[in-house]
Amino acid sequence: MKVFISSLMAAAALLLTAASWASEAKIELQERLAPISTLQADFVQQVVDAQGDLVQELQGRLAMARPNKFFWQSDAPDELVLVADGATLYYFDPFVEQVTLNDQQSSASQSPFLLLLDGEATAWANYQVTAAGTSYQLEPIEGAETQQSLQLNFVDDVLSEVILDDGQNQLTRIALNNVQLNAALPASTFQFEIPAGVAVDDQRGDNE
Repeated sequence: MKVFISSLMAAAALLLTAASWASEAKIELQERLAPISTLQADFVQQVVDAQGDLVQELQGRLAMARPNKFFWQSDAPDELVLVADGATLYYFDPFVEQVTLNDQQSSASQSPFLLLLDGEATAWANYQVTAAGTSYQLEPIEGAETQQSLQLNFVDDVLSEVILDDGQNQLTRIALNNVQLNAALPASTFQFEIPAGVAVDDQRGDNE
């Protein structure tokens, strides 16, 4: 599930980071992202295998806000809900009627994308960033634990696509449409109430 969460959080992570980046490409990317306080959009996510065959396609909507807040909901028949409220990650699968809770900070330490939701963003030490026009490629440096790489594509200074390579010959493409920047979002957007009667898998260390 960690890989799945990583792909969902990729867009949010890079829009919410406030880290101090060293390389010129990182600084350039930071300058693109710095003015963004909130983002909401419709999305289409496609997962393809090494042969380019479509494995899965989802569509839905997402929202994000500084700092550390994220909402994702895909439509039926593959409905999934992911909410990060700054402390806990809630992963709700209505089909199996189960909610999984993860400590957001601990999850961030396991995924560079979630780490970027943390203002410290220490995972950037494991990545190099290169730029080609309005596209940015993030590759793990030699010796880094993660094999995941990420590409961000912009159109007219607006993030339009995120491509995640999991290092295992599978690509996840997330195309964003109807993007709205810096619109006020109600606090309830990033609050999750566990539905009555569903199973709860609490993976938080302290089981708060």
